[in-house]
Amino acid sequence: MKIKLTINKVPALFIKAFAPEDVEAIIDFVRDAFKFHASTNNSVLFIDTPITNATVEAVERLTFEGFEVVFRDHHGIDGEPANDRELRVVKATHKLEQMLGKNCKITVRRLHPACSTLVETGEFANAIAIIADPDADGLTAAMKAAGISYPGLDEDAAKLDGEPQLQITGTPISQLLAKGIAVIPSYDPAKPKEREVAHQKLFSDWLKAVAGNEPALKRLEEQVGAYNDAVQVSHTLAKSAVVIAPGVVLVDVVNKPLFDPGTLNALLETDPQCRITVIRKSLGPIAAVHGIQYSLAVAKLFQNSINLHDLVPNDAKSSPEGGIISNVSFLLHTSEDVWFSEVLPRLMADKFRCQSVS
Repeated sequence: MKIKLTINKVPALFIKAFAPEDVEAIIDFVRDAFKFHASTNNSVLFIDTPITNATVEAVERLTFEGFEVVFRDHHGIDGEPANDRELRVVKATHKLEQMLGKNCKITVRRLHPACSTLVETGEFANAIAIIADPDADGLTAAMKAAGISYPGLDEDAAKLDGEPQLQITGTPISQLLAKGIAVIPSYDPAKPKEREVAHQKLFSDWLKAVAGNEPALKRLEEQVGAYNDAVQVSHTLAKSAVVIAPGVVLVDVVNKPLFDPGTLNALLETDPQCRITVIRKSLGPIAAVHGIQYSLAVAKLFQNSINLHDLVPNDAKSSPEGGIISNVSFLLHTSEDVWFSEVLPRLMADKFRCQSVS
């Protein structure tokens, strides 16, 4: 998914860099932005972007072409790497630090829950381009870097990048973004552009609403009704949950109406024995490739003691084609093949029986 916006006159590309075509998209975007940039400034900000080999390649090539790349992110490994995936992140982090020096700041979510805290308001208002993750954290960080902010933005951004049930607890303007994201259609290969178009429109309207645009605010408010309907569906779905392993509950939402993941997870976690929630669905980036996707999340009380990366092989790579996506330890998405061959056996072995952490 690629979203292109202009934020306070700064071109911004929201993208996850995993594949070679993502690298080319980033390079082409920056080159095109440079052609129309009026000043002599040649800085490019990467913020809240996954620390992948593709990201490193994009940074390396832009640096070689003479751009001043600045990298800010909070997805560093907190402590010693526990598996091959985390080791790859550590190696990529070191390479970025060696390339960029003082222009590279990679920290951890524990210290910076939101990437907006890694920039000052307007710090990159004269940048050629901003590259960010296509989520609420990437959006809020990019807009602050470009010079658009509001009281409470950093606190809102931290909630928006946290557990689904916390994302609607920010300021009223933040809640509109969270509720809008909740009702964006999941990726459907039969309608490949539907999600991207809806995502782009939501981001655009929210930026305009923050700046005081009344029509954009009204459009966001109109989506609240769809969100409320999704909440009701979540209550119905929660009643169908089944325990598949000690502390692990699963809900099958295949062919079910649009639901709100935050509400569903919150309802499932009301059981004090719930450690991990699992949603089986037919829509999403992995489902688009493999047909079915399993999305796992660690309950809030157990996030310091359960690492979902332990459910997949140490050398597993994160990609839709490989059937595994996971950038943080408390969220994991897998294909049905990976679910049955790797994840479920580990869950059934009761590997994650543990005490809650307050």
